[in-house]
Amino acid sequence: MNVTLADELLERRRDSAATAVVDLETGEQVSYRTLARRVQALTDLLAGLGVGRGGTVAMVMDKSAASVAVMWAALRLGARYVPLDESLPAARIALLLGKCAPTATVVQPAYRELVEGAPAGAVVTVGAAPGDAGTGWNPSAEAEPRPADVPGRSPEDHAYVVFTSGSTGSPKGVVISHRSMCALLTGVQETVGFEDGMRFLNVAPLFFDASVVDLWSTFLVGGSVHLLPRLRMPTQVTRAIEEWRITDTLLVPSVIRMLVSRFSDAGRRDLGSLRRLWFGGESCPVSVLEAFSALVPGLRYVHGYGPTETTHSATLFLTDTPGKDGEEFLPIGHPLPAVDVLVVDDELRPVADGETGELLIGGPQVMAGYCGEPERTARSVVPLAAGAGGAGGRYYRSGDYVRRRPEDGALVFLGRRDDALKINGNLVHLSEAEAATLAVAGVTDCCAVPVAHPLTGRAIMLFVLDRSDGGTGLREEELRRELALRLPDYMLPARIEFLADGDVSLTPSGKLDRDRLRAIADATGKEAKSR
Repeated sequence: MNVTLADELLERRRDSAATAVVDLETGEQVSYRTLARRVQALTDLLAGLGVGRGGTVAMVMDKSAASVAVMWAALRLGARYVPLDESLPAARIALLLGKCAPTATVVQPAYRELVEGAPAGAVVTVGAAPGDAGTGWNPSAEAEPRPADVPGRSPEDHAYVVFTSGSTGSPKGVVISHRSMCALLTGVQETVGFEDGMRFLNVAPLFFDASVVDLWSTFLVGGSVHLLPRLRMPTQVTRAIEEWRITDTLLVPSVIRMLVSRFSDAGRRDLGSLRRLWFGGESCPVSVLEAFSALVPGLRYVHGYGPTETTHSATLFLTDTPGKDGEEFLPIGHPLPAVDVLVVDDELRPVADGETGELLIGGPQVMAGYCGEPERTARSVVPLAAGAGGAGGRYYRSGDYVRRRPEDGALVFLGRRDDALKINGNLVHLSEAEAATLAVAGVTDCCAVPVAHPLTGRAIMLFVLDRSDGGTGLREEELRRELALRLPDYMLPARIEFLADGDVSLTPSGKLDRDRLRAIADATGKEAKSR
């Protein structure tokens, strides 16, 4: 793929009658040709509001074909797009807008109040009539497409910004360039391979970096992206796969576990169109993948790993037979072609294969930086000289501990630097406790959080989520017995809480709301202390 600007992927297909986007909420199907005409009309509108090279177009919208049009229009003008979570409170939206300083913000009428009084730039309201206050945009309006003409454009120009939570509580705006985005798409295509007629079911919200793979990898081969509205129940996934003959989808493991535990009859649906199941973002036991394979045989599993700061997937592991190596969890695999990885000690010196170290990620997929935060960027991205196993250049400090398997060079994820705590002098990674819990039959999801303990100072509180219809039937005694076979004594949880769906909210991506669970654990610790 000889593409250096991401919008060229769509630009070269602007005369195609093939379907580009299917909105599963409304059933609307939009061809590349129609999308190009709508984008031209929006491009003219945004240009008239001062959007140009180096500008920023924020979005506070539901997922739809109109959202895709906003992304394409921003890129055509040399601007970057910034999708924001429309479920956030107004104060949070204002904070994020202040960080990215948009030239214009495109907003649906239902969310207009969220941007009032915020530093939103020119506000464009979707579907507003010409006589209404402010600027309105008819997402069905079309104009004859013209070649994009923005002087001086460069692969180093910013393509998008995605906000992630910071460890200090302050959100980070991760800035990704066209070079980074195109390196990702090229690397994924070379590693996985896509076919004409690919139909990708997009489950991730557009404000998550996973949507970049869903959308733009599909546009790379002229396939169709099927936009699933905000995930409320797993039947949305299986129904969409069957009805639209989906070939690919990317799910977080918690959703895969839901499908296996709650909908074992998924095999009764015709899911034979599915060729690849992509997953990442959290640990997924091989046993869950084997159970899914029994429901949908013949799949290729694509395990992706990569922080948002490295343009989503930095490494991939592909397999048709999960569990063949006898391991409880799949490796995170090998780096994409343009990615350089190092496994280093605390002094940033490479460690030998088989030894534990922090994963450093280099190459063109490394972010341009954090939005308006050069000091924070400098702490996360370090310059290294060539040699000692690396190509040199800018490396992102992932904060993740891994080891490289001597037998095949595949990377194995071990835990995070910032999820570590000391219990009786022993270093403990919460992710290791979670991985052991997920490997227990009957557990569909879990979250380990640190709590104060009167004897050891610190201990683990374990939340176990039961999403099955009749309950897993797993008792605390049984779970503790299983964990004792997998974990050392000092890593066993001091307290276990069993949760049902109604007990805890989920994040927009379908994961457990860890911030809320930490707050529950903190409150529990304070209550115990006051007794």
